[in-house]
Amino acid sequence: MQEISNEQLDQKRIAFFNERANSWLDNFYKDPVSGTYDRFKNEFDRLFSLIAIKPGDCILDVGCGSGVLVPYILDRIGDSGVLYELDFAEKMIEANRKIHRDPRINFIVSNVVRMPLESGTCDGIICFSCFPHFGDKDAAMKSISHRLKQGGWFAIAHFDSSDRLNNHHRNAGGPVEHDMLPPKKIMFNLCEDAGLKIEEFIDEHGFYLVMSKKK
Repeated sequence: MQEISNEQLDQKRIAFFNERANSWLDNFYKDPVSGTYDRFKNEFDRLFSLIAIKPGDCILDVGCGSGVLVPYILDRIGDSGVLYELDFAEKMIEANRKIHRDPRINFIVSNVVRMPLESGTCDGIICFSCFPHFGDKDAAMKSISHRLKQGGWFAIAHFDSSDRLNNHHRNAGGPVEHDMLPPKKIMFNLCEDAGLKIEEFIDEHGFYLVMSKKK
């Protein structure tokens, strides 16, 4: 059997997420009782208590999807802050743009490795619920680190443990069945090779977070 390249697999991932773009928030984040997108309110409160976003910050939301993090980030960057919403699936960005029309947001359709942002642009970068889907995680991590200011932070977050998340992807099949969070040791090595120092590592039922800082 012919081996599929990372680029070919990325195209399959893009198609997978494009097909689900318009229903993504409803399927995963909508509370069935309240009808609002606060199903994980407690988890988001915890996440943003651990991420030091300040007024005026420039934040990059990598793999942003249809923008579940947007309200939380905009509330914290203030009037002078800047938010980049980046995803490789164009339909996700279209859905995001329809919902969020704030002038502080810049929407980008791009692969994380080739994103059109200058070195040292961002105070903070967050990958929420997307890191396993990077085909070349080493290149992705180095690209992200390159866009951080010196001393800037990078967060990888999920609302599940690595074991449960990896099992979910295995069972999902299709182009995401091999998309995994690396073991702790490999994650530390990826950060180290990208010039990032891990400051906090949490991997527990219902919550996963890797917080690192650019050296």
